[in-house]
Amino acid sequence: MRKPFTKITGAWLVLALLTAGCATLPGNNGGAERRADRSEQVEAPAAEITQAGLPASTVKVPPLRSGNQALFERAVSLMQEKNYTAAQVLLLELTDDQPELAGPWVNLGHTYLAADDGEAAQQSFARALQANPQNCDALNQLGVMARKRGEFAAAEDFYQRCIKAQPGYAPVHLNLGILYELYMGRLSEALAAYNDYQVTLPEPDVRVAGWVLDLERRVGAIAQR
Repeated sequence: MRKPFTKITGAWLVLALLTAGCATLPGNNGGAERRADRSEQVEAPAAEITQAGLPASTVKVPPLRSGNQALFERAVSLMQEKNYTAAQVLLLELTDDQPELAGPWVNLGHTYLAADDGEAAQQSFARALQANPQNCDALNQLGVMARKRGEFAAAEDFYQRCIKAQPGYAPVHLNLGILYELYMGRLSEALAAYNDYQVTLPEPDVRVAGWVLDLERRVGAIAQR
């Protein structure tokens, strides 16, 4: 049975209606045990983008109405404090007032995930895509949720749509690699996805580097059969 990721410091965050994903990494225990520990997670809240060089969406973002900027920032602050219930109240108010904005829907989806309400989370991420079809955080989260339902082709489609919209969005490359390796058996493509993930980071992740070495050995062994 695959174990879920444990959280590490440094979340992927969203601010003022831009989007980014939330992904953490498992420990590197080597070989089959390491592979068994890989999975996506969707627990971390969204707030400010921290990775330099992340390309902005080409979809024009509508402006926040008077007072809604402070409301959104307060909701983000509450999420960072893990006060998801209070944040949810503010985000529901914001989505009711400006349903055309993707960012509040994304963060609302994260509050539902924190409450283990997957159905409401999925609906919120879907509403985010209605507002902005290139919203990578929503696409990434919907991909994770599709994978958990065993809908691997749908998960791949969500991930690929995110990559097309924002090639520098690191978490989706990681999740795509996990999907290919553990769930679809497409090892060469998993290797490419992990390498793409490493390229998007300021510094390569040593744990994923271990995965890459492991996969290279496995792919090489298959080629020699």
